Amino acid sequence: MPEVSIILPTYNRVDVIGRAVASIIVQTHRDWELLVIDDGSNDGTIERLEGLDPRIRFIRQANQGVAAARNTGLSASTGRFVAFMDSDDEWRPQFLALTTAFLRTHPDQQWVATESHEDLGDGSAPIHHSRYDIGHIYLGFARSIGSNSLELPPGIEDDYLRIYERKEPIGDWGQDILRSLGLSDAVVYSGHTLAHMRWGYLNWLPATVCTRHAIETAGFFSIAHRSAEDLRYFAILSRHFRANLIAVPLAIKYERAGGNQTLAQSHLATGAGAYRFEVNKLSCFDENFGPLANTDPEIRLLRRHYCLAVAHRALSAGHREVAIDHLHQAAAWRPILWKAWPMLALAHAVPSSHGAAIIYSGWLRVFDIGARLATGRLKPSVMLRKVWLRLTGRTARSTTLAASSLTLTDSALARLAVADVHPEPTHPN
Repeated sequence: MPEVSIILPTYNRVDVIGRAVASIIVQTHRDWELLVIDDGSNDGTIERLEGLDPRIRFIRQANQGVAAARNTGLSASTGRFVAFMDSDDEWRPQFLALTTAFLRTHPDQQWVATESHEDLGDGSAPIHHSRYDIGHIYLGFARSIGSNSLELPPGIEDDYLRIYERKEPIGDWGQDILRSLGLSDAVVYSGHTLAHMRWGYLNWLPATVCTRHAIETAGFFSIAHRSAEDLRYFAILSRHFRANLIAVPLAIKYERAGGNQTLAQSHLATGAGAYRFEVNKLSCFDENFGPLANTDPEIRLLRRHYCLAVAHRALSAGHREVAIDHLHQAAAWRPILWKAWPMLALAHAVPSSHGAAIIYSGWLRVFDIGARLATGRLKPSVMLRKVWLRLTGRTARSTTLAASSLTLTDSALARLAVADVHPEPTHPN
């Protein structure tokens, strides 16, 4: 029986899964089994991995979605601890060693996560989750709506203490691992975090390790939703157990495949399924915080923002009636929420779902170009060259991987949504 069971669901990710599996094989903690759940791939995913390591087990099933694939892995797992990996991401070699050392040393704790980095693939510095999420996105958003629920007491400047209740240095159980990372010190944060999940994701599943007791308590992932099911899972874990965060980034989220190529199968949060992802997040918010809406003005306000995020994605995807319904719920003369009014006017003025989507996407494209020009991420000469190439019917081989000035990419749309619709990290799934 291995100490750690690693569950890796995959669907048509032959272009990136080798990177994820390689990062598992080189873990300094070697007592593990890897369960690769092939959720109906037809691109040779399993053949890409066969024979790499005897600790890898393959399970094939018809396509049912990531939640069902993870549940298949949970049913087949035998380890004392359970970790989760996505097929387009990777771990640092010390990930399993540090997280399992914490759980062995703290038998009263049932799950632990680490920080992570997100590589956007555009040459920019990686995003440092979860510190960036809490200290920049969520705090900025809370202040923008007049909430002081994330403010710190005078004299305290640690952003993590906006969410977690206490911190302690990594003890003897992790000192050798820290030295192997070139770190002299690091801390672990702990606390009951469910109430703060109103702001969104506080942890990332591929950076999380759970005890068998935690898995048995939380049960299976919800198969009613093909995305954001991990947000529900974190809510269950946080309801029953204290959350623990090791403040060392040991997992990496990639937005693109190797060589800066577009993923063959897009992310659930920012790709073709982005609309459904926002719908599922709103559903999860209602499940956990809906009963408080009658007595908590902040919950009611936050729900408006979740509705605006759904409407933004729905209008972009051509779901006009859904957009109108959620825009009515979101619209208010408040910062950010005022945007629901012109969006609502557009949706009513253009009766065609396709036409409304084209106009709204065009507006987003213009906004994105303006923002890139203003911040220097897009040079005017590059934009003019791409306009000329498009007008003349030519293509730009050398600028394909540059930031596109005329096509709003999934990652750009996600960043736009984060900045202007609902501040939400884009790292899940």
